[in-house]
Amino acid sequence: MTFNKPTQPLDDDLTGHPTMPADERGKRSQPTDNDRARWLQLADSALRRAPSEEDVAETEALARKEQEKIKRRIRPTAEKVKGHSKSKQ
Repeated sequence: MTFNKPTQPLDDDLTGHPTMPADERGKRSQPTDNDRARWLQLADSALRRAPSEEDVAETEALARKEQEKIKRRIRPTAEKVKGHSKSKQ
């Protein structure tokens, strides 16, 4: 199976990426070693067999912690999008 990468719009074509700010185009963040360690810890906890109440509580705490980190990471972009949206109304 092959995937064809969509062609990149010209720099002056603003309609090519309506939801991605211009300063973020072409950048992909890579997870840090700390991110990978947290995700592996979450996966290890989630994949245990016959989870106890303690396991469920641990998994829930790890998932909530990760969700907060993700929210903090995307919040600035969401605020930029909100600002752009309000200014165009």
